[in-house]
Amino acid sequence: MTDYDDLETRAKRRLGRRGMTITTEFLDEMKAAQKKLEKAGALPKWLKVTTSDIITTSGNTILTSLPPTGYIRAYDDQALVYDDDDGKERRAIRLDTRNQLISKKNAGISGAIFWYEVSKTVIEIAPELSRDTVFRMTHYAKDTVLSGSNSNTWCSEEGELIMGMAGIELATWLRDDRALKYYSNLAATERRRMVNQIESDEFADIDLVMGGPD
Repeated sequence: MTDYDDLETRAKRRLGRRGMTITTEFLDEMKAAQKKLEKAGALPKWLKVTTSDIITTSGNTILTSLPPTGYIRAYDDQALVYDDDDGKERRAIRLDTRNQLISKKNAGISGAIFWYEVSKTVIEIAPELSRDTVFRMTHYAKDTVLSGSNSNTWCSEEGELIMGMAGIELATWLRDDRALKYYSNLAATERRRMVNQIESDEFADIDLVMGGPD
């Protein structure tokens, strides 16, 4: 498994004599690369986590305790699940707009729970609940932030990619054209590989659902 120290040593070696003094700069660029990756459209499966039980009270239509700290976005349209009267896990149905949610509330539809993500800290549901309900959400959560004395999953799982992205900035700063070409190619290659793997993982996770929220 690759760790932070391994990546720093390799980057310094690639950048030559001037690269041996870039400890602080390497950390800065690695942290910046992590932020860029976690804002990207495609995120690796190992960033996926599921909350512990969150229990609502009767009549609740908004879940303000979802999502938790570190939230990036919901994993997919089937990310919110709840326990029915028999304790069986059911999927809540995600809606694209709040108007759809209001329509479901006004219709008084029972037998299903619908949800709409108002913001990163507020989930609104319909219809109004008549009992306490247990919810769980599967979502992408940010990885541990690098400090220079720790490693994280980006380093161990996508070390070539995050090092390549940091290396581009360092090579540009050092005006090292050969290193810049190397790191640009490395980052592009690793990015394509990661995206291909993500698409493969997400396709494998899809549960086909007949019909839609309307």
